Amino acid sequence: MDGILLVDKPYGITSNDLTIKIRKKLKEKVGHTGTLDYAATGLMILTVGKATRLTEYFQGLDKEYIAVGELGKITDTYDREGKVVEERECDISEAKLVEAISSFVGTYPQYPPPYSSKRIKGKRAYQLAKRGISVELKPKIITIYSIDILEINLPFFKIKVHCSSGTYIRTLVKEIGDKVGCGAYLYSLRRTKINGFSVEEAIDFEKLLKMEKEEIEKLIIPVDKAIRFLPKIELDEGFDRRFLHGQRFRVPFSIKGLVQVFDKSGNFLGIGKINEDRVLKPEKVLI
Repeated sequence: MDGILLVDKPYGITSNDLTIKIRKKLKEKVGHTGTLDYAATGLMILTVGKATRLTEYFQGLDKEYIAVGELGKITDTYDREGKVVEERECDISEAKLVEAISSFVGTYPQYPPPYSSKRIKGKRAYQLAKRGISVELKPKIITIYSIDILEINLPFFKIKVHCSSGTYIRTLVKEIGDKVGCGAYLYSLRRTKINGFSVEEAIDFEKLLKMEKEEIEKLIIPVDKAIRFLPKIELDEGFDRRFLHGQRFRVPFSIKGLVQVFDKSGNFLGIGKINEDRVLKPEKVLI
């Protein structure tokens, strides 16, 4: 049972607890490829079996979210799980809100929320925040590729966000509130896509727990079809064995960067990296 499993995470469970429950269910190695907040729902990509060795390649993929924000309130966690620390009058027009939301499309540094999973000297930021310890979190360069406004029903607004990995939608919603001058917090969040994978392809978590292992196995996307976001190369006989033995060698491909590597029979061998001199270096060998 080697590949990835697409799961629709429900509200009220951590990504880690969800992964542990599925690991116990399958009695296989299972890893998750990116944390989704306790209060968030939606798509999670889990790596299963040998595919757990490929977890890192899924972690930097672009994401899509549908988020609902409420203006006029600020919480300490930037979402509705936190305590309201301030309330403000919010007398703004829809036009001003639309203008503010649209202004966040682009690339810029974003600060994580104080209650986040970022590690500070071995401790999670949220663990320190709960103890009242204030820490300085470093910003990360993120990209918001697009924001579609789905609905405005003041003080609520609903948006669809296509963004780079590492973007905090909680922070985005708070910054929108700051921009219009009355504050905001994240009321609900659902992850709908990770790169080309959609939540519509995912299995409901509670339903999965009731299924037999054999049924779940049919939902596993095999490794050779899971890394479809990387270009694919095929090696001639002899070179495939060299790849499997960890050797570097020149290849006749103009592609640079990470690639999926197959032999001429269509067997998936692993992940390689081609440098500027067209030298292929094995990164992860799975056979």
